[in-house]
Amino acid sequence: MVPTESIVIEGLSKRFGLQEVLKEITFSVPKGQTYCIIGGSGQGKSVLLKHVMRLMSPDRGIVKIDGEEIGTLSGEDLSRVRRKMGMVFQESALFDSMTCLENVAFGLFMHRREIPRKTILDLAREKLRMVGLPVSVEEKFPSQISGGMKKRVGIARAIALAPGILLYDEPTTGLDPVLAASIDELIMKMKKDLGVTSLVITHDMNSAFRISDRILFLYRGEIRFSGTPEEVRTTSDPLLSQFVHGETRGPIPVLSDETRVS
Repeated sequence: MVPTESIVIEGLSKRFGLQEVLKEITFSVPKGQTYCIIGGSGQGKSVLLKHVMRLMSPDRGIVKIDGEEIGTLSGEDLSRVRRKMGMVFQESALFDSMTCLENVAFGLFMHRREIPRKTILDLAREKLRMVGLPVSVEEKFPSQISGGMKKRVGIARAIALAPGILLYDEPTTGLDPVLAASIDELIMKMKKDLGVTSLVITHDMNSAFRISDRILFLYRGEIRFSGTPEEVRTTSDPLLSQFVHGETRGPIPVLSDETRVS
């Protein structure tokens, strides 16, 4: 039976020293939907994303990708599952010594060695067109293009291997509102045109409201609230309301800097 959820997380817990950064995290992302994880700095969002990629292993709990538990995998089996996922990094993480075209083609050269070089470059060009970049960008280096263009190249690289899942780490950070909205439109285009499942880490509530099917609020390593964008907008939860609207509706517990983890 084909699973209806692309990502399933059950009872995920992670401790660093005395601090439990993730506490019994449980949720699933249905195929083709976009879920956003929101929360203040140091609440465990990036740690959670690293577990989905199996860059970290949990102390307890499991992560399943397309019904397959990744904690039990290693070697080629783990690489095979990771190829189902494309990662869009906060700072784009492009290779400075490669052109934009070479950056997008990099994963294809690594994992599709049987494909001729010309075919790989044609596929990379197709991905750059898909994210709305002109031909002139192909031979430019990352240092020669704008921040918004770097984000688009990063997304083109993430979709190069045709993954079913896209993971975004703060995709609109550092962009002005107009550019941020254009990246949101691109995320929604990837969902519509490619049918991908997306998990997005973000501080940007305007972005979360635009792109999400569901929003999860992470606080002190726990999912404090999970709901639709409209349910988040109208929440009576004082902590979530403060995060979303910048206003306080009751006493807010303070999280000290000493207990924060990325």
